[in-house]
Amino acid sequence: MQYAYCHIDQRVWEASDFSRLPAEEIAEKRNSLSCVECNALGWYRRQSTHGHPAHFCAHHEPTCELKAEYVVVDDDQGDGLEAVDQIKSSGEIVVRLDKEQGGEIDVLPPPNTVPGGEVESGGRTHVIRGDDRYSSQEFTLKRILHRLVQSPDFRQSHAKVTFYRRENEPYIQGRVCDVTRAFSEISRADVDTAKFFWGPITSAGRTTDGKIWLNSSPRYQSVSIAIFGDIADDFLEAFKIKDLDDLAGAHVLVSGRCMYTGERGIKPIIWCGALHQIVIRRYRAANLKVAG
Repeated sequence: MQYAYCHIDQRVWEASDFSRLPAEEIAEKRNSLSCVECNALGWYRRQSTHGHPAHFCAHHEPTCELKAEYVVVDDDQGDGLEAVDQIKSSGEIVVRLDKEQGGEIDVLPPPNTVPGGEVESGGRTHVIRGDDRYSSQEFTLKRILHRLVQSPDFRQSHAKVTFYRRENEPYIQGRVCDVTRAFSEISRADVDTAKFFWGPITSAGRTTDGKIWLNSSPRYQSVSIAIFGDIADDFLEAFKIKDLDDLAGAHVLVSGRCMYTGERGIKPIIWCGALHQIVIRRYRAANLKVAG
């Protein structure tokens, strides 16, 4: 989109004018943007190397007239190529972190078939015909993030989830509602606790010490994720990231030490030191009903 509202200077900016601001000013204001029509979370994309002009994007409300698809992805039926079977309400969810391998941040088109039978499309769930229905409770981080983004019921679920570090060594274990936390809900009670945190990213950058920083909007408490320099290059390779600017508008799920910092000690920072503890996905804007 061509225009966005900045909550810092309370001004509507045109994209080309915004692009001509000093780099320091852009860095400050790009995390405080919203759609001029629906006030949804917005972000800035600088001019691409392929000649695409600078522009703004947003996770628009469904009725917004400026709503557009900002990436070419699928209908989010189970997050791309995964076979998503229905889950028993009493079933335990298992995530094996040693199997996490990064991957493209854009959600891929769904397959025509899935293991165990044909796919019957129904909302965001694949229903499997045959004996394999309800058979698997093993999730990936991608699938956990997808459900957190899409489903308020899942965020509040009392279903038990166990994240295994390796084999049968539990890393984080508990009810979904207790061991996952949206950026907007992080509090000091979460400091130094074992949880997975999630929410949208509005900007990303790299400091001279090699760390990669993923930043969220003030409406999400300006949460930042610090990816340590010793895994930063592996992170870029694992998620096939060529330009950190491409991460704006994506959602992240990450586990790490949560601390408060900043001049007033009110900014949450999550320190990530392992690739198997983070996943990043970009979804079709139309499907982002509620963000964390």
